Amino acid sequence: MSLQSLSIGVSGLRSHQTRLDTVSNNIANSSTTAFKRQRAAFSEELGQEILGVGRTAGGSAINPSKVGRGVSVASIDRDFGQGSLNETGIKTDLALDGDGFFIASPKSGAASDQRRLTRAGNFSFNQNGELVTANGLNVKGWEFDDSGTLDTGELKDVQFDPNAQSSAKVTEDISIGGNLSADLSTNGASPGETTSISTVVYDNQGESKSVTVEFERVQSRDEGDPTDQWEFTIEDGEGNVLDDPGGPPNGSTPNTLEFDADGNVTSVDGTGVNPNNPGTFEANFDWDINDDGAQETLSLAFGDETGGSVTQYSGSTTTTVTSQDGRSSGELAGFQFTPEGALELNYTNGVQDQLFQLAIGNVNNPNGLEQQGDNFFTTTSASGDLQLGQAGRDLQTSVVSGSLESSNVDLAKEFSDLIKAQRSYQASSQIITTADEVLNQTVQLKR
Repeated sequence: MSLQSLSIGVSGLRSHQTRLDTVSNNIANSSTTAFKRQRAAFSEELGQEILGVGRTAGGSAINPSKVGRGVSVASIDRDFGQGSLNETGIKTDLALDGDGFFIASPKSGAASDQRRLTRAGNFSFNQNGELVTANGLNVKGWEFDDSGTLDTGELKDVQFDPNAQSSAKVTEDISIGGNLSADLSTNGASPGETTSISTVVYDNQGESKSVTVEFERVQSRDEGDPTDQWEFTIEDGEGNVLDDPGGPPNGSTPNTLEFDADGNVTSVDGTGVNPNNPGTFEANFDWDINDDGAQETLSLAFGDETGGSVTQYSGSTTTTVTSQDGRSSGELAGFQFTPEGALELNYTNGVQDQLFQLAIGNVNNPNGLEQQGDNFFTTTSASGDLQLGQAGRDLQTSVVSGSLESSNVDLAKEFSDLIKAQRSYQASSQIITTADEVLNQTVQLKR
C-alpha cells in the first residue's frame, strides 16, 4: 500500500507541475496580442479493484470497491473567448470582433500552401505594398475585379501599389434635381422669366470645364395655357449652346420640359416620361468637350430609377445639379479597412477603390487546432476543415481597424489558480514524504 502511495504522490507531482506550467504560461502571455488562455484538465487514473460486485450469503448486494492509482492530465484546453479590443490608431492593426481567424501563409517555398490561422492582427505593409504579419507571412484575401465584383475563387496576397493613381473620366451624365417654382410671383417664375444652374464637368484628360443649364418658363396653366411648360438649353463655358442630336443644329429650337397639374414631369423634349424607366427622363446633347473635333454625348437627366424627378410645386426654385459622373485624375491619399475587411484606397479626386477582401477562416472545433507558435495555428483532423467566409456576411464577425485584440487572460484568476496549484503540489509531495516514513517503519519492523 505504501508503494502505491508513492506512485500516487508522484502522479500528483507530475500533474500539478503541468498545471503550474499552464498557469505560468498564461500569466507570462497576459500582454501577448490575441493570446488565448489554457487550462489543464485532470482525470482520475483507473483504480485497483479490491472487491467486485457480488452478494452476501443473505442476498444483499456488495458495492464494488477500488483504490485509486492517482491522477493524470486528461487535456490542455484553450479558451477561445473574445479578448477586449484596444485602440491603437494604426490602420493596419486589425482585430476580429467575433469568431474566426485571419489567414496567412509564407510567400514562397514548400510551406507556401500551408494556411496558418491567427487572431493577432498586428499587420503592416512591406516595401512591396504587401500586407504581412509581424514575422513576414502574407495575409490572404480575395481580389475585386475592375467592375468591383469580388472574385471568391483563389486566395491571393493582399497588397496595393503605393504609387497608385486614379484615372480621369469624361463627364457623360449630369443629373438635376429640385423644384421649379409654380408660383406666378416674384418668388416664382412668370412666363418669360428664367433661372439657371451651373456645374463643373471634366474632359477625357480630367480638365475641368463649366456648363450652364438655363430654364425659361413659356407656358402656365394659371395663365390659361394648356400645359405648364419650360424650355431649357445647355451652354458650355464660352456661351455656346450644345446641339441636341435629335433636333436642329446650334440649339435653334430649345428643348422642353412639361409638367402635369400635380407638378410631375410628363415629358422631356417631347418624349413622354415613364417613371419606371429612368432613360425617359434624359435629354442628350453633342459636345466637343475634348476640343479635338469629335462629338461626345452628354446626357442631362431629370429623374432617376426610383421615380424621383424635377418637380413644379409652389414655393422656391431649388433646382441644382445633384451629380455628374466625370472626374479629374487623382493621387493616392490613403487607405482604410472596412468593417467587412475590404481594403479601400482613397484618392485625391474623391474616388474610393476596393482592392481586396480579407478572408476570415473558422473551424468546427477550435480546440482541435495545432499550435505553431508566434500566435499561429494550423488545422488538424480533430479541428475539422477550414471554412472561409466574409466578415459581416458569412460570419457574425466584424473587422475593427486601428485596434488589436488583447489577451483574454484574467490575472486575478490566474494568480488564484497558481496558489491552488502550488498547494496541491505541496500536498502531493507530503504524500511521498508520509509514504517514505511508512516504508521506513516497515523496514524497522523486520529488523
